[in-house]
Amino acid sequence: MEHKVINDKYHILDTLYSDQFQSVFICELANSESQEKFILNEFVDKDIIDAVKNSFCYSGDSVSKSLIDSFEIDGMFYALFPISKGPSLEEYLSKHHLTIADKMLLTEQLLKKFMEIDKSIPLIQYTLCDLNNLSVANRKYLSFFNLFCFDKNNLDIDFSLVSKKLGQIICCIFANSPDGDIEKDKDAIPPAIFPIITRAMAGSYESTKEIYDNFKNTLLYTTFIGDVSLDDQIRINIKKAKKRYIISWPRFIASMMVLAALVWGGFWLFGKAIPAFISRGRDSENIGNNIIEKKNNAPIAEFSISISKVYSGDDVTFVDKSSDSDPGDSIKSRLWTIEKDGTVVLNSDEETLSYVFDEPGNYKVSLVVQDSKGTPSQPFTYNLKVLEKPEIPDDVTGDDELPDLK
Repeated sequence: MEHKVINDKYHILDTLYSDQFQSVFICELANSESQEKFILNEFVDKDIIDAVKNSFCYSGDSVSKSLIDSFEIDGMFYALFPISKGPSLEEYLSKHHLTIADKMLLTEQLLKKFMEIDKSIPLIQYTLCDLNNLSVANRKYLSFFNLFCFDKNNLDIDFSLVSKKLGQIICCIFANSPDGDIEKDKDAIPPAIFPIITRAMAGSYESTKEIYDNFKNTLLYTTFIGDVSLDDQIRINIKKAKKRYIISWPRFIASMMVLAALVWGGFWLFGKAIPAFISRGRDSENIGNNIIEKKNNAPIAEFSISISKVYSGDDVTFVDKSSDSDPGDSIKSRLWTIEKDGTVVLNSDEETLSYVFDEPGNYKVSLVVQDSKGTPSQPFTYNLKVLEKPEIPDDVTGDDELPDLK
C-alpha cells in the first residue's frame, strides 16, 4: 500500500479507514521534494458519490474552499484536503484541564466553524460533527480533519441530527470529558448553557446560527468573549489611566492662568452659576437644542456571606448586594462562580446563591453582574477556607453515674 500512487500525483503513505464503499488515506505529492501531507478521501459507492460530490465541489462554504483537488477515476470519486495540525478534540479534552473561559472560547469556535459550513448538505455537517474530526490548535482554535466516512445505510440526514451532535459536543466541552453526559455532568454545566445543550440534544434547532445566537445572548458570553468582556474593560481602563496622568505642560500653564483669572476677577460669577448647574440635573445637560447624555457607569458587584467560619457540610448563603450608580439603572443579570483549588465546581445566575460545601479546602466565590444597558461589572471575589468538621466525641460514662446492679 505504501507504494500505491493515485492519478500519477498522490503517493499513499497510510490508510486511516477503508471499507467496500470508501477509504481515507494520508498521502503526499508523488515525485516531489515537499514533505507536505494531505487527506485523500476515496469514494467507491455511487450513492455516496451522488450525495456528496456536488456539495464538496460547489457549496461555496469552507469545506468547498478548503478542497485542494477533486477528480474521478474508473467511477471512483476523490477529494483532497489539507491535513489539520493539533490533537483531536477528544484527545484534547482528555488531557487538559479547562477553565470556564477555555470552555466558552472552544464552544464559540465550534459554533463558528459549523456556521462556516452551513451551505454543505447536513450529511457532510453530521460527519464532521465528531470529536475525532475536530482538531485543536493553540488551545482554542478548531479546524476539521476532513475525514469523511459515511454510513451507506444512513445517507438521509437532516439538521436535527446535526443539532443533537453539536449539543453532545458542547456538553463534552463543559464536562471537560469526551464522555460528557448531560445528567451525570449537569453540575459542571453553567445554568445559562444547560438549556441550550438540552434543546440542541433534542434536535430542536434549525441551524447552527440559531444555537450561536442563544449562546451569544448569555451573560457568560458577555463576560468572557463579548466586546465588553472583563479583559477588554480592564485594558480600556488601563489605557485611560495612562492617558489621564500624561501632563501636557502648555495646557497645564494655560489652565492655571484661566484659573487665576476666575479666582481673582470672576468669583461672583460662580456664585450665580453654581445653582444653575445644579438645576440642570445629573443625567443630561442642555446646550442650545442638544442634550449630552452622561456615559453609562459599570455596576459594582458585591455580596454578603451568611457565616464567616465554614466547616465541611455547611450550607452557606451568598446574598447579592450589588449596586449601580446610574439613576434609573438596575442589575439585570448576574453570574456566580465557585472554584475549589482552581477548578470550577458551580456556575449560577440566581439572585441569591446557596451552596453546601461538602469537602474542606480553599474555595473562591466570584460574582459578576450586568446592568440593564448590558455593561458588566468587574468581579467581586471572596476567598473562603472550608475547615474539616470537628468530630464530637460520644458521651463518656462519668464516675457519678449509678453502678450497674445487674
